[in-house]
Amino acid sequence: MKKETILMAVLALFIGTSMEVFSKEKAEPETTNQSSPSSIPINSAEYRMGGIIVDIDPAAGKISIRQQKVKGERMVTLNLDKEGAEKISAFHKGDAVNVWVKGNIIIEIQKIPAPIFEEIRK
Repeated sequence: MKKETILMAVLALFIGTSMEVFSKEKAEPETTNQSSPSSIPINSAEYRMGGIIVDIDPAAGKISIRQQKVKGERMVTLNLDKEGAEKISAFHKGDAVNVWVKGNIIIEIQKIPAPIFEEIRK
């Protein structure tokens, strides 16, 4: 009889504490009411991407790059900053480049030398 009473007390204690855990509501993430597209934050992290130049438009300050991915190919059109627009004359269609981008703007562009590019393609 003593064992049954202790077992019932432990079981009641366990059930009582577990019900408290399950009954607590999860905190909902805080949402803000952002209805206009201009108020949506833009990812402004700096990252590097590489590819081959497909099109250059120095007047518009744009450059298009083709990237080879494992699952396919991707075309990206990026904007040049003032310094980039001045330096773009050294680049031509078909050049392999590394590009450092922040948002949609090229911060730095660097040509990959042909011997290194050919080695990577093998």
